[in-house]
Amino acid sequence: MKKYLFTLLGKLLCLSQLAQAQLELSAIFSDNMVLQQKMTIPVWGKSCRGCEVQVSFDGFSLKTKTDKNGHWKINMPAHTAGGPFQLLVTSQKQRLVFQNILVGEVWLCAGQSNMEFRLEQTKNARQEISQAENAQIRLFRMTPRAVARPLAKVVFSDSLLSELNAGKFYEPTSWQLCTPETAAKFSAVGYYFGKQLQQKLNVPIGLICNAVGGTTTQAYIDSASLASHPQLQQFVDKDWLQKAQDIHPWVLERSNENLALALQDATPNRKLLHPFAGSFLYNNGIKPLAPFAIKGVIWYQGESNATHPEIHNPLFETLVKSWRKTWNQSDFPIYTVQLPAIANRSGWPAFRASQFELSQKINNVGMIVSIDTGDSLDVHPTDKKPIGERLSLLALAKTYQLPLDYSGPIFKEYQQKGNILELSFDFSRQLQTSDGLNPKGFILQGFNLGGTEASFFYPEKITLFSDKIILTLPSDKQVTQINYAWLPNPKCNIVNEANLPLMPFKIELNGNF
Repeated sequence: MKKYLFTLLGKLLCLSQLAQAQLELSAIFSDNMVLQQKMTIPVWGKSCRGCEVQVSFDGFSLKTKTDKNGHWKINMPAHTAGGPFQLLVTSQKQRLVFQNILVGEVWLCAGQSNMEFRLEQTKNARQEISQAENAQIRLFRMTPRAVARPLAKVVFSDSLLSELNAGKFYEPTSWQLCTPETAAKFSAVGYYFGKQLQQKLNVPIGLICNAVGGTTTQAYIDSASLASHPQLQQFVDKDWLQKAQDIHPWVLERSNENLALALQDATPNRKLLHPFAGSFLYNNGIKPLAPFAIKGVIWYQGESNATHPEIHNPLFETLVKSWRKTWNQSDFPIYTVQLPAIANRSGWPAFRASQFELSQKINNVGMIVSIDTGDSLDVHPTDKKPIGERLSLLALAKTYQLPLDYSGPIFKEYQQKGNILELSFDFSRQLQTSDGLNPKGFILQGFNLGGTEASFFYPEKITLFSDKIILTLPSDKQVTQINYAWLPNPKCNIVNEANLPLMPFKIELNGNF
C-alpha cells in the first residue's frame, strides 16, 4: 500500500511540475541570433502541459498547444534577409523576448581541432582581429567545458562522468555580434568563411561552431545509424574501447586515460561516455541544434580517423545521411576540407583520396584542397585564411550560383605516345606554378627495362601548357604509375589561373599487351 501511495504521489508531483513548468526555448535561441532566410523558421521549446504558446515575429503570430510532456513547436513563415527584428514567445502569462535578430544565411562549422582552431592562434591574427568588427556577422560558439575536454593523462572523476551522462558537456552560450573580442575566440576557418560570404552576398551571416579537438567522425553520428551499419556497429558497442577495431591509437590512448574510473567500475552495462565515443557529440551537440534552420555545413575533420582510411567511406556517407535526416532539410550542402600536408602520416594520401571520392559520389557534397597549407611538423597549420576562403568560394559558386572560380585543377584523362604523357585537367584554363619556379610534385613508379628491379623516379621533363601537363618519361624505365602530391608531405607547386592548387592524384598506366 505504501509503495502504491509513493508511486501515486510521485506521479502527482510530476503532473504538478508539468502544469507549472516555466516557458523556455531551445538554447540556440538568444538575442543577436541569425535566422535562415527563405526557409520555414522552426521555433520550439517547453512550457506547461496542454498550455497554449504563441510566437510572434515581424508582424506574424502563430499559436499551438504543448503535448503531454510540455513540448511545443511552431513553424513560422519564411522571411527574406533583413532586420533587426524581435521574437516574442508567450504562454500562461509568461513571455520571452529576443532582440536584435537578423535574417540571413546560417552555416554550421563542425569537425575537430582544425575547425575549432581560434582566430587568435593563427598567422597574422593581430591584424585580422583588429578589423573584425561586423554587426552583420553573428557567432554561436559551442565550447566544451574545460574539465570535460579529452586531455592526455587526465582521469575523469565520477561526478564528471555522471554529468556527461546527463548531457552536461558544453558551456552555456549565446549568439554574439562579431567583434574583435568575439572573433578572436571563434573558429578561424569559420570566421574567414563567413567574412567572405557576407562581403559577397551582402546579407547577414550566422555561424554556429560545434568543433571539438581530437574527436572522431563516429562521435557525430546518431546511434541508430551506427548500429544498423555492419561496419560501424563497433563504435556503439557498450565495450567499444575493447572491441572496436578501426580506431586511431591516439583516440584509444586518450579515451582509456580519461575513462580509467569507468573501466574499473564493475556495474553491469555501464556506458563508456566520452567525446570520442560513437554518437556522443551527436547527442550532445548536433541533435539539440535541429531543427534550427541552416543553409549548410562546412566540415574539417579526419585527422582522428585517418589511420583507417578504409572505414572513412561508410563513416562519412552515414554522417551525411544522419544529419540530413535529423534536420529534414533534404540534401543541404556539406563542404569538406581535404587533409593538408604533414610528415609521418602514412595513411593520409589514401584518406585524401577517400575524401575526394565522396565529394564526387554524394549529392551536394564538395571538397576544397589544402595540400599547400600544411605544416610538416604540426597537425595544426596556422594559416587558416586560405581554408576558410576556399570553402567560401565553393559555397558561393555551388550554393549561391555566383560565377566564381572555386576549384583547383582536377585530373581528367591522359594520352600516351611513347615516352610522352599528356595529362588533361578540369577547372584549369592556364596551369602555372605558385612560386614561379619549375613545376614539382610528380613521382613515377615502375621497373627497369629488364623488369628485374622496381623503383621510384622522376620525369625527365615537366611542361605546363594551358590546361595540360606534358611529362617526358625516362626512356630507360617501364613506368607503371604516375603520382602527383601522393605523399603525406609532398613538395608540390602547380596551381591554376585562380592560384588554387592541383589536387593530389594517382594514375595506373595501361600495361603492355
